[in-house]
Amino acid sequence: MSVWLQRLSYLAILGFPLSVLGTRLGLFHFRVGFTGLSYTVYLSLAVLVLGLIVAYVKRSSNSVESKVARNAALLCLLPIIGIGSQLITAQNVPPIHNITTDTENPPLFAKIAEIRTVEHNPIAYDKESMAPLQLEFYPDVKTIITSLSKKEAHDRAIAVAKDLGWEIVDQNYFTGMIEATETTLLWGFKDDIAIRVDGHGKDIAVDLRSVSRVGQSDLGTNAKRINTFIAAFNQE
Repeated sequence: MSVWLQRLSYLAILGFPLSVLGTRLGLFHFRVGFTGLSYTVYLSLAVLVLGLIVAYVKRSSNSVESKVARNAALLCLLPIIGIGSQLITAQNVPPIHNITTDTENPPLFAKIAEIRTVEHNPIAYDKESMAPLQLEFYPDVKTIITSLSKKEAHDRAIAVAKDLGWEIVDQNYFTGMIEATETTLLWGFKDDIAIRVDGHGKDIAVDLRSVSRVGQSDLGTNAKRINTFIAAFNQE
């Protein structure tokens, strides 16, 4: 019994990296990868419970088998804690994936709108449903007001975006629009960003919008991305 628990614990440990790797390599749809995570959690919980039971029952008669079972159970705590932390995060952030510094008049996409397909999340900003949730959970996501000239602000926005590793898809100084894409580190998902530099004289406003191509909830990624940009822009 302990030997099988040990083998299953190894499988549980491999569940997360295999789900991520398969998704990144395009071997299967990301939903299959997410399903793999669910089964990894179920398997880990089963091995944890059974391992502790076997370890307790065999603690006197067979110390080696008890130790193997206990180690298998402890090993399964890793995927439970790792994946569980993501599930907890998902429960504590709103189920939205479209974040902007201007909920009344969010920056629009042009080139990126042509890239996205029907398989991706809708690119339209649903003000009625998204704005209240964003203002409640991410009240610090606000427009950048700068004393820079429009050209200086535009150039700085591009420089910051590049420093953050974003791929510039399109930029136009005359319209004040910059479009970019960032590939997430772990899953390799594509998230799209629109930056709008607007205003004249001393009132230059820089607004951003970050939208995930897939997934209902972004686990707070888009708001974090915008705030990272704001902090970098203001530090220049």
